[in-house]
Amino acid sequence: MKHLLFPVAFAMLLLSACCAVVPYQVHSSRFATPGSDGMVAQDSAVLATVEPYREKMEAEMNQILVESVSPLEKGQPESKLGNMVADACFTEAAIKMEQQHSGTIDFCVLNNGGLRSSLPQGKITLKNVYELMPFENELVVITLNGTSTESLLKYISAKGGIPVSNLKLSLSDSALVNVQTGNGLFTKTRNYRILTSDYLSNGGDDMNMFADRVAAEPVGIKVRDAIKQYLQKMGNSNIKLDVKTDGRITR
Repeated sequence: MKHLLFPVAFAMLLLSACCAVVPYQVHSSRFATPGSDGMVAQDSAVLATVEPYREKMEAEMNQILVESVSPLEKGQPESKLGNMVADACFTEAAIKMEQQHSGTIDFCVLNNGGLRSSLPQGKITLKNVYELMPFENELVVITLNGTSTESLLKYISAKGGIPVSNLKLSLSDSALVNVQTGNGLFTKTRNYRILTSDYLSNGGDDMNMFADRVAAEPVGIKVRDAIKQYLQKMGNSNIKLDVKTDGRITR
């Protein structure tokens, strides 16, 4: 284990015959590392115990999930990275919901702020997925009425576009134009079942419209795990990841 000896600032007071105070000052300081200049050496027994776990973790993190035809980066109004993540969550959540006989999902909405890194062209590892999505956020299906769903769509428009799946809309001066879900044109006369993260469903990133929910259903899968499973299934089927921007959000 590593030990650090932190420099200690000190001052000593020396009283002269006439009570003058003469301060002693620290003119230099440095950090000491384990095993140097008499410091405690690394404990070989501890290192021997930790090493197998470190190697196992590294092997797991370096696991190749899939190969990507191109690099994936986030952007607006849509992006390859945002499209892939939203599609992955929608696909894996839909499978989960079907297994649980919990009904269908109308569309998925996420946020760009939750995407913490890009994905490289070529081999994508589990480590890449953890860097992309380091949070423990869970997927949840929120049911909103037509009015609250319209507020969400206007939010997407005002943001200039965010990651979505099974949803298509055009933005015109932050107004809604030609909004379609997988079930047809948007209408305020029905409720919508919207897949998102628990962070956003609780008002994160100012998505306050979720507070007016009709219902909330946990999917039982983390956002990160949905991405991992989606990519891993493609890799296991020898399918390369080839993400396109497909006009799901246009200006």
